[in-house]
Amino acid sequence: MNCDTLPRTGPDDLGLLLIIALACLVAGAALVVLARRRCQAPATSAAVLLLGLLGAALLLGPGAAAPAEAVDCVAADNSLTVTQTSTMSGLAPGVAPVPITGRVVNNGPDSTYIDVVAVEISAVTTAPGTPAAACDASDYLLLDSTMAVGRTLRPDGGATPFSGASIGFANKAVNQDACQRATVHLRYTVNPDGQG
Repeated sequence: MNCDTLPRTGPDDLGLLLIIALACLVAGAALVVLARRRCQAPATSAAVLLLGLLGAALLLGPGAAAPAEAVDCVAADNSLTVTQTSTMSGLAPGVAPVPITGRVVNNGPDSTYIDVVAVEISAVTTAPGTPAAACDASDYLLLDSTMAVGRTLRPDGGATPFSGASIGFANKAVNQDACQRATVHLRYTVNPDGQG
């Protein structure tokens, strides 16, 4: 069973969204004050409503609700779902590796034994405008990539957590600026090579 998730490195985008949303709300308040001075309430009310909705959408949108890393991925036969529960923001030189944790759910009609969950870096996507070849999997360090589970999951919803691996930034002697805001794609394999 293989599936991918998309952890991000670099700065967190939530702060930027909050600043934009706050700017929309302040602009709306300023329009209300100007409208009262000029007695143009109907047109200004519509503008304030639009700015308020934009601010709320930015604050409550999907980017703010859950980190990009917590993406469900389902096996080809839909019997197991692997969800990454840890977030991995800010991987950089000198920053300690962060833990990788997740959860496996058995959606099938039969009990399933989970021996191990293995994780690997399947790809790295650089930020727009950055040369793709300038940052790759060799810029990251994956530690303890095979995580022992050793549990039998009951059918139709049995679940278990997994943990033990970690990911960090591999500091090289060359310029690694291309890795800023890159997305690291992780592939999870349950019971690789017929284990379990």
